[in-house]
Amino acid sequence: MQRYANGGPVLDVGAAQGMLGQALGEDLPIDAVEPHPRWAEHARAFYRNVFATAIEQAPLPKAAYTTVVCADVLEHTADPLVVLRQLRRAAQPGAIFIVSLPNVAHLSARPLLMSGRWPQMERGIFDRTHLHFYTRRTAEHLLHQAGLRVLRARPTPVPLYMAWPAGWNPLGLRVAMAVQRSALLLNPALFGFQWVFVAQCVARSTQHDAS
Repeated sequence: MQRYANGGPVLDVGAAQGMLGQALGEDLPIDAVEPHPRWAEHARAFYRNVFATAIEQAPLPKAAYTTVVCADVLEHTADPLVVLRQLRRAAQPGAIFIVSLPNVAHLSARPLLMSGRWPQMERGIFDRTHLHFYTRRTAEHLLHQAGLRVLRARPTPVPLYMAWPAGWNPLGLRVAMAVQRSALLLNPALFGFQWVFVAQCVARSTQHDAS
């Protein structure tokens, strides 16, 4: 993270209870957007400023941030493209965006879709609060439309450690994660649970030429 920030201000969009601020707040100036009132209050101790509102209503300063983080956020918004363009105005020229989005093409989702099912779950790819669903290609198209050039795209495995029962052998967890990492090398589109993108703001003239 610090390699992309270049010591400049960071904006954490959807900060929840402030995990990123806890990790970076002592080393970098970092602001947050978090609409959940209780979470925003908890996060204040770890950020320079906390905008306790939805991102669409956040009074963000213009051209202020060298890095913008949208971790599992855009799929919850009504219009992700509008949100990204708003965030781009708050970013400095050449700023870095770190964006993670769930991969609806993941192996676990395909049988459900082929059988005509669209489940609603409490978390994961089919989280009931998700309004949008992405593959790598459609996610990259979204970023391009917002004036961002993708520098890197990295698939991530299913976070089994979040649901691994406390009494189970931790060796099994390590083996399962190792198998997933190997599978990602073989077919990232099929085995990637989400995509993490590193993208950079491009000049408007460059964006126009590219399109």
